Amino acid sequence: MNASTMKRIVLFILLCLFLVPSAFAQEQLSIPDAEELKAANDSILEEAYSLYLHEKIAWVLEDVLSEYQPVTMDGIVGWFPSFNDDEEVVKGVFFNKDRTKALFEASFDFKSSTTSGEEVVRDLFPEEVEEINVREKLLLAVQTLDREDLPSCPEGCTFNTEVVPIGEDMYRVYWMLGTTQHGIIPFGCDFSYDSDAEGNIKGFRRYHKTYIPAQLKMDDGSPVRYIVHSHVPFCPLIAPTDIALFLLYGYEAGLSGFKVLSTAYHCIFSFDAAKYEISIEPFERQPGPQSTGNSNE
Repeated sequence: MNASTMKRIVLFILLCLFLVPSAFAQEQLSIPDAEELKAANDSILEEAYSLYLHEKIAWVLEDVLSEYQPVTMDGIVGWFPSFNDDEEVVKGVFFNKDRTKALFEASFDFKSSTTSGEEVVRDLFPEEVEEINVREKLLLAVQTLDREDLPSCPEGCTFNTEVVPIGEDMYRVYWMLGTTQHGIIPFGCDFSYDSDAEGNIKGFRRYHKTYIPAQLKMDDGSPVRYIVHSHVPFCPLIAPTDIALFLLYGYEAGLSGFKVLSTAYHCIFSFDAAKYEISIEPFERQPGPQSTGNSNE
């Protein structure tokens, strides 16, 4: 370990000693019992995986469309995903301006990582038209809502929006960051809106107020051992956006997991990507090297 790396680790430990007690001096909540906490974490894991699938296929299927370059390309104005029952194969249906015709279909098999594309010209099914209408109503609604407390998009990032069904009678519209910067997980500045099955906005939730870029490597090029950032009381658990972003940017880069220090519950929630589970650890200083971020306040 060189002097520069040692200096960074020592600095981080000193910051922990001075800053963490102050963080825990914030409002502290009573941690739920083991059964309630497991149910909450299981729900977060399920929601996060669905969000990850939707964001991943947006990357993959738009690339498939660009690769195939169908003759109907100029007539395509949008698309929506269609999952099979086990969520292992997803199809993207690309439609025309009038929302009456499907012009191209692309699919992605998560198990084999294979893609396919086919130019089609067919009438959209009634349920497909309904799906398009609800999604577009939702996106228009959240883009025109007047909330002065929403974060601005950090430099080098974009806001991605994903409309994800939650159960049979609810949608959740996520706003989360994406980036083309190499070696960064763009945590932070994320929130979501809930709606009923008809696309009427019913609720809002915030996950992080600020941008928390997590470096995948140290300055000397060596990999970080783990990634950690803290959450304050309005989001005391791991957020589904945290897990989805880690799977997209961290796990695919070789990292095994990350940690969230919960100032409200005075503990650490640890996500293991290979086991796809969240465990709970008592708070204590962790050995480096590591990538740290600010709190989500």
